[in-house]
Amino acid sequence: MNIDRRNLLKGAAVIGGVAALSGLAACNTGTPSTPSGGGDKPKWDEEFDIVIVGGGGAGLIAGIQCGLDDPAASIIILEKMSAAGGSTSLSGGNIGAMGTKNLLDFAESSGNPIYKNDTHQMYLEDKLKAGCYFGHPPITKLFCFNSTDNFNWNESLGIKWNGSRYYENPVEEPSNWRVSKLYQASQYMSVFDNTGMSDMVNRRFRYNIGSTYTNVKGENLTGGRADFGCWMDNFAKNPNGELRTDAPVKSIVREGQITGDVTGVVLEDGKRIRAKRAVILAAGGYHGNGDLVHQCDPRVPTDVKTSGGPGCTGDMLLAAQLVGAQVVNMQCVQIDFGGSVKEPSMSGNNSSNILNGPRTFVEVSKAGKRFWPEKGNDEQYMDAENCILHAEGIRSWFRVGDKNGLANRTPENFDQFEKIYGKVCQTLDEAASFIGCPAATLKETITNYNKYVDAKKDDEWGKAKGYLTNKIETPPFYVSEHTFYCRTTPGGLKIDTDSQVVDVMGNKIPRLFAAGEQTGNVHGRFRNNGGDSMCDVTCFGRLSAQVAIKLKSAE
Repeated sequence: MNIDRRNLLKGAAVIGGVAALSGLAACNTGTPSTPSGGGDKPKWDEEFDIVIVGGGGAGLIAGIQCGLDDPAASIIILEKMSAAGGSTSLSGGNIGAMGTKNLLDFAESSGNPIYKNDTHQMYLEDKLKAGCYFGHPPITKLFCFNSTDNFNWNESLGIKWNGSRYYENPVEEPSNWRVSKLYQASQYMSVFDNTGMSDMVNRRFRYNIGSTYTNVKGENLTGGRADFGCWMDNFAKNPNGELRTDAPVKSIVREGQITGDVTGVVLEDGKRIRAKRAVILAAGGYHGNGDLVHQCDPRVPTDVKTSGGPGCTGDMLLAAQLVGAQVVNMQCVQIDFGGSVKEPSMSGNNSSNILNGPRTFVEVSKAGKRFWPEKGNDEQYMDAENCILHAEGIRSWFRVGDKNGLANRTPENFDQFEKIYGKVCQTLDEAASFIGCPAATLKETITNYNKYVDAKKDDEWGKAKGYLTNKIETPPFYVSEHTFYCRTTPGGLKIDTDSQVVDVMGNKIPRLFAAGEQTGNVHGRFRNNGGDSMCDVTCFGRLSAQVAIKLKSAE
């Protein structure tokens, strides 16, 4: 059946309100999904035992695990982009896992007791709290309790991690609590000690960093490229596995519209591919679909860009809903603040931009006025920041720094700044002209800010005392424009403890599984424990494969 706008809304309405919203987003972005089902016996162009949609981390891991568990099984990974990798290849490659040899060695060498005497139960408690308790405990438990085994599994494939660090920095104490509505709005309901460490910041750290891998070509890879390169090499070892790029999936085929087995998928070019055992959805989230992000969180504008994989546009979320799947936590959109308008960054701060530390700059709107306390990209305050920008109608803003505050930067840093990020100004009048604001307004803003630095107390916005260290007074002045990006979307398909997709009535959808950012009940409000994405794709990529591969082929 062909889906026009009326049929799309009709199909979505069967499933629920969020599905209808997602359907509208798909219409607006030109990626409608076409369900299939009904009386005619379907004809297939190709068939495989396992069909995996998405060639990022979760999809590759699912493919590897299927091949390990049944070497004779035929497996295809369908990737819509011209190259596989998704957000995985753009990431830092770090992985969350407790009690690893890497962490224990680091604890011994650093003398830091925070890595000792950890338990999986403590990990679970921290993880649920960091997600504001939006995560579903049985699913989050799988993530935490299997983390050590999944870490070891990855190392057995060839990835090595070396070292650790605090994932989330302590929060600096505001210089004036009374005026700092942002600092009063931590969404964790947490208590902060006199060092700025909150009780939500893990009682133990499970952040394994420094991933490395030498691929089959002899190239030494690091970060997300190391993880992805390892998984690519291992999947390629399976003669019965195929990774097909430029193969966007349009719809999921089920025996009935919302009843019976899932039997395969339909590609955008009309090709029908049968899944004899199961379909595993691993196509990422919807952070690359500004319309859908806006519908799920109206504070975020439709033209928001992503710092993650651009192919993550929610196509399979809609396709799954049109065959009955349930979605959860769709309002959980994770935003990074402070990235340059010139260069998205998954960290929210461009490390190559000289204006990347809150001690070095003041932030002003296009009117030349401050609008919040300058700070790091602390995710404790993500919702508060989102509310401020939305209420003030601010889409982008400017950072202004001076020569003295940037004294430790290299000549290469300054050269790159002028080429990529912003403008070097000899006067504040010139800076105001670049911003587009009245020079008198900017000068007044800077004068007041410098007084706050002298007093170590910000009476306008409560900027933290530890950040009130550099006046903006010595030319040249450095100005760059900044904004926010959608990094990831923790909401998505609801799965059960077999990583099987659940329908709106709470029942398993036969032969349909999901893993990675495609799912919505693992992390809760957002991912914020360090290495969550790699732990996630490994846990549920493996689990979905282990269950799916055991199914008998459908008749």
